[in-house]
Amino acid sequence: MAFLLSPLRLGLWKQSIVRCADNTGIIKACIIGLGKNKWGTGKIGDRIRVSVRDKHEWYKGEQLPKGIIARTRKERNRKDGSYIKFSENSFVTIAKNKAKGTKIKGPLCYEIQNNCKSLARWIF
Repeated sequence: MAFLLSPLRLGLWKQSIVRCADNTGIIKACIIGLGKNKWGTGKIGDRIRVSVRDKHEWYKGEQLPKGIIARTRKERNRKDGSYIKFSENSFVTIAKNKAKGTKIKGPLCYEIQNNCKSLARWIF
């Protein structure tokens, strides 16, 4: 029982490296701020603050942007009993509750639209 509630099974931590899922120019970033639960872990739809680690040379944005977790390798249980998981950890950059990029690479989860209404148009 203790292993089922273990913090090792909950998702992304601080210092996790994530890929950017939009076309803002960020390639990889490190999570520096997240978590509303007592373990300080993040799941799909949580807001995060990241530090840009790898970027394109034309990227002129801020060094510490905000974002929302879009995909995780850790499976997530849905209300209908199904599970969903992805092959990589990624996030979408946001500013003033709107996506900064104009295109999003890869699929988005249905759970994201609860935390960022402007991302709902990319969910199918």
